[in-house]
Amino acid sequence: MHTLTTQALAQAADIVMQDLIDCLLAEHFFGTDPLPLVSLDDWQQAHPQAPALGATHQVWEWSCDPSEQRFISIALRPGITQQWEKVPGTPVLARQDEQWTTLSPDDFMKRVFGSMAERFKDNDKGLALFLDVLQTSVTQTALSLSHAVDDQGLMAQDGATFFRTMEQWASLRDRPYHPLAKAKQGLSDAEYLRYQAELARPVALNWVAVDRTLLQCGEGVGDLAQCYPAHYLLPQDLQARLDQEMHARGLADSHIALPVHPWQWEHVLDKQLGDAFAKGDCQRLSFNDGAFFATSSLRSMTPCFNSADYLKLPMAIHSLGASRYLPAVKMINGGLSEALLHEVLEKDPILGQSLHLCDESKWWAFMPPEATLFDEAPRHLSAMVRGYPSALLDDADCRLLPMAALGTPLPGSNRHFFDDWMHYRNLPADAQSVLTLFRELAHSFFDINLRMFRLGMLGEVHGQNAVLVWKDGHADGLLLRDHDSLRIFVPWLERNGMADPVYRIKKGHANTLYHERPEDLLFWLQTLGIQVNMRAIMDTLAQVYSIPVRGLWLVLRNVLDELIESIDFDDEARAMIKRQLFEAPNWPQKLLLTPMIERAGGPGSMPFGKGEVVNPFHRLSPEG
Repeated sequence: MHTLTTQALAQAADIVMQDLIDCLLAEHFFGTDPLPLVSLDDWQQAHPQAPALGATHQVWEWSCDPSEQRFISIALRPGITQQWEKVPGTPVLARQDEQWTTLSPDDFMKRVFGSMAERFKDNDKGLALFLDVLQTSVTQTALSLSHAVDDQGLMAQDGATFFRTMEQWASLRDRPYHPLAKAKQGLSDAEYLRYQAELARPVALNWVAVDRTLLQCGEGVGDLAQCYPAHYLLPQDLQARLDQEMHARGLADSHIALPVHPWQWEHVLDKQLGDAFAKGDCQRLSFNDGAFFATSSLRSMTPCFNSADYLKLPMAIHSLGASRYLPAVKMINGGLSEALLHEVLEKDPILGQSLHLCDESKWWAFMPPEATLFDEAPRHLSAMVRGYPSALLDDADCRLLPMAALGTPLPGSNRHFFDDWMHYRNLPADAQSVLTLFRELAHSFFDINLRMFRLGMLGEVHGQNAVLVWKDGHADGLLLRDHDSLRIFVPWLERNGMADPVYRIKKGHANTLYHERPEDLLFWLQTLGIQVNMRAIMDTLAQVYSIPVRGLWLVLRNVLDELIESIDFDDEARAMIKRQLFEAPNWPQKLLLTPMIERAGGPGSMPFGKGEVVNPFHRLSPEG
């Protein structure tokens, strides 16, 4: 068992506080009026007894309780993706009279919520949930910091081992710039250490026999006698042991064995599906073998033997404000998207070469006759076998890595995959080489995404689901997974010879798949693609290689400008993209914290809203 050190907790609190302050400011949580800032010199003269804030630009002294003379002081500097951001590494200070305290994220938010009692007077549940998740995020970040990902000999590893290592690396940060991202609510500290990807501990899955007449299956599942999860997930000897138990219990001809995450087995099955187990529709099996490893999404698992077939399971922890179940309706929609993506490969020869797709057509979901696609209980017992392209995993000159691994600093190290990339290419380890490789990476990523956008769609392009295909020293393409999050604009699909896939959407519920305007579809490239994925990579490269982040943003702008001109957009679409990316004073952004507080838990996907931030390309003036 890891013991949380004071140092690890302090480092975790600093990481979470940075994202917390930045996120609140970007979301205009404190209002849209200009912040009352003072220079560091003036602040120090007014408060000579105050703790040091370092060499900083400005100090924001916020009155959180004027009646009792309570103030909070935060060091700020101009940002590129937002007007102001917290100066990294500086404390957040509370003052009453001239008594000073350094605040933890939890202490800070308690004071913030206390000052906004009227605003949140009817949502005690939302505030309590937020504070609980915030504290969990700090604790679990500290647990992750206490373990070092094994980054030795990366390029000497075979393709599958390399991929697993980079998944662990990507998991260290989870979703960048989200202060609550690391929190996996429902996991005890011991369970977190046992199941979280970066801890690299093998997991033996449990198995449940399900009446085969009560299963709904994906398009890739043919005869259930031949297409069942164990066939893809277990080597022959373990399949035989599982099959032996099924025969011994008289279940071999009537039931199919589905894998279950041990956390789900212990905490969820009886609560959600007790009646199905009582009737014998579902039966727990004793078989419990095979060393699976979590990937960066926790409930997606590596195979336990040499195979390109990975596993995705429901796991009803709460992460990013949403329960991580796996409903049949999402997998049905994913199948519709996957079919559309295969059409796209025929529409653009560049995409045909550089865009790769996981096969997500093989899935099994418990679906009793009285249930609907939108019922709660069945979505907690299902499984998907996600097939990765064997040609990529088996190619000795190819490496797969989630782009999130490029945007995640390795704690206590200046290690980065660009080290290996520069060495492979015999490039000098200097700033110019970093800019050269980043340009190649950005060109490949946005060439693919803008070509998809031209055809009326965008994939899930944040750093966890967008997997870089690196081949023989070059950014050679992109591998997409989680097809259920493909976003579309139907008029552009239709004008390119494709049709509305007719997603299954619950009536009266908002969805993020269909979009009424191309600008609304572009939102996802601006937010997930640039503000999350690419920004994290740029910030990490700037930190690791001690280069100005502004130079990386300038490279990105030039790459986008070139691609928008060279890709075959019509004049109207090209003008719209340029207007939204380069000319508009503000960009859209995903609101994360306010929607989470407002929803106060409950079912559904990650809560979010839409807001605005400054246009980052307008912040790149010489003095910016």
